[in-house]
Amino acid sequence: MLRQAKEVCEFGPFRMSFGERVLWRGDQIVPLSPKCIDTLLILVRHGGAVVGKEQLMRTVWPDSFVEEGNLAQNIFTLRKSLGNTPDGKPYIQTIPKRGYRLVIPAAANALTTMAPEVSERRRPAPSYPQPNWRRRVLFGGSLIAIAAGLVVGRWTWPSAGISTSDVRVTPLSVANNLAYGVISPDGRQTAYIAVDPEGQSLWVRLTSGVGAGARLVGPLPGHFWGATFSPDGRYLYYTFEDQSHPVGGILFRVPSEGGSVQQLLQPVSGAASFSPDGSRLVFKRYQPNDRGYLLTATALGGNPRVIASSLASFSFYSFQWSADGKSIYYTEGDRRSSGSSWSLYERPVAGGPPTLVMNPVAKPLRSVNWLSRSEVVALIPDDDSGISQAWWLRAGGPARRLTNGLTDYFLISLTADARSILANSVETEDAIWIAAAPGQQRGEPVRVALPTGSYNDPVWTADGRLVYIGHSNVWIASTDGQKRKPLFAKPIMATEPTVAADGRTLVFVLRRRGATSLWRANIDGTGLRQVTSGPRDWHPAISRDGKWVAFASIVRGEWAIWKAPLDGAGSPVKLVESCEEPAVISPNSKFIAYIDPSGKLEVRSFADGSPAFEFTVPADSSDIHWSSDGRALMYVSHSGAFKQFWSRPLTGGSPVQIGGRLPANALDFAWSNDGSRIVYLTRDLKVDLALITGFR
Repeated sequence: MLRQAKEVCEFGPFRMSFGERVLWRGDQIVPLSPKCIDTLLILVRHGGAVVGKEQLMRTVWPDSFVEEGNLAQNIFTLRKSLGNTPDGKPYIQTIPKRGYRLVIPAAANALTTMAPEVSERRRPAPSYPQPNWRRRVLFGGSLIAIAAGLVVGRWTWPSAGISTSDVRVTPLSVANNLAYGVISPDGRQTAYIAVDPEGQSLWVRLTSGVGAGARLVGPLPGHFWGATFSPDGRYLYYTFEDQSHPVGGILFRVPSEGGSVQQLLQPVSGAASFSPDGSRLVFKRYQPNDRGYLLTATALGGNPRVIASSLASFSFYSFQWSADGKSIYYTEGDRRSSGSSWSLYERPVAGGPPTLVMNPVAKPLRSVNWLSRSEVVALIPDDDSGISQAWWLRAGGPARRLTNGLTDYFLISLTADARSILANSVETEDAIWIAAAPGQQRGEPVRVALPTGSYNDPVWTADGRLVYIGHSNVWIASTDGQKRKPLFAKPIMATEPTVAADGRTLVFVLRRRGATSLWRANIDGTGLRQVTSGPRDWHPAISRDGKWVAFASIVRGEWAIWKAPLDGAGSPVKLVESCEEPAVISPNSKFIAYIDPSGKLEVRSFADGSPAFEFTVPADSSDIHWSSDGRALMYVSHSGAFKQFWSRPLTGGSPVQIGGRLPANALDFAWSNDGSRIVYLTRDLKVDLALITGFR
């Protein structure tokens, strides 16, 4: 996603050549994989400012499903390669809840040039009044030649509640900590990637068995990007990338019963797919010029040949060889000004234009598995909850939903007879905690008794109850968790709730049809109505007088902090340009405070956005909060394996450390109205495997 350039920049003892995509330390090349180079280039371009995790993952892996752990591994590798600054700090700092930043030491050489622009595809702008916005050129998708005179199949979408009663979902118990798994063509074996402190490893076990099975490769300090069984099940092919392979992902194979690893081909992006007889494979390469390539090769990686290229936003997202061996089926998605569209194509292996086998749809089609030219099983996110479920789609007929519930699937693979699906799901194991506020009388944090599940953004009500996001709804609960209820009758995809000081009004972010805007409701869930209309509005904060809501929004590619009348009677007003961080409003509703991308704690007038105060805070600071008297700002800083609270007076004095320490995985801190208590959550991710049968 980084455009080519010939510039060179320097920081500390390092020199980065953008055109050659090489990092030098003195006269020695630092070996880095392409993904690590991409990550470093983005951090360098931002010149010490914080880069969000979502932005990094979206830019470095634009058309692949990756977990946050993949980004963390890149950062780990870069830290090992760069070492520490002259003052002993790592060159790359983690900014909790926000992302990462490259530290440019005072003694380091200044950047001699800006890095290349990062190509990002933006959503359309909202209708907020905004003069003199800088124009940006939106990157268009490729024009694909479609064979004329063909009848394109259209799938009819049923209501979200339709399912198949005969479908059976059987969980598979695997002892190891999983990244993902795939099933063999005959269904007898399951291969999976395990995540250990020492790295990742490749395992295989009987699908119907118990225990971990046998480890074939690893653990290794890198990433297994894709694992695939050969059609006869004798071999496992996988793509691996680490700092020892700086030219990109390398395709390997290993006997599924164990044995020597054989290196085949490079670079390869993700998993490969095989011809019916197993003699050839098809794979993808992604290049920094935003172009994706589809290639074929022999089963041993010989004679690689490009058969197609694309500039689509999600080029060759899923691909599979046809049953007759003459064509390749593939999925592509593209972002346009009118929204996203996803399509299925067929392309002859021998050459020729692609054929569209489905009219474009707005729903993302992920992890597509072809049963025939016009029949697939795929993962599709629900409109309201965003949770991905398995669907059976047939051109010319109705789509059939195979799974329901709150399970969020991210990867599926089918057996050769298409009667069994191995589904990968991910869930967060969250806990909400209540503790004394920093500086108050100490006591052990108390866990709120809630069912197992995923939760987000706990906040306080005026009467001392909790509001939080969970199970596709907004909930209100007593502090012991015993008295709890959802606020809305139907599931919604909400986040970031905040409650007005008078306790009567709730504002939150609602995602609908790919856009996010602010909505309000009464504290009992009645009176739901929209407050803002932007496609990307985030981080609401209600003024103490209840008249305004501040929020961050992106308009024509630029972030800013805005304020809007809470009653919806009037247009939003821009306060601060170029900021996507959460902001908090002072108790007297006169000031707004936020941490800008450069790490400065900014305090501005809430009336017109004019600057009032500015402080330097640690780069990893987050979760800012006004003191009850409005004379100080509190924030959270990461220190080793713990979180630490600090207080910064507005006028004079140095920041003061307050309260005890909390675990490093604590996040989403919120203070009670009287300032005596805080609520926060802790989070762990868990991947599970399940066998889906009975759907045909």
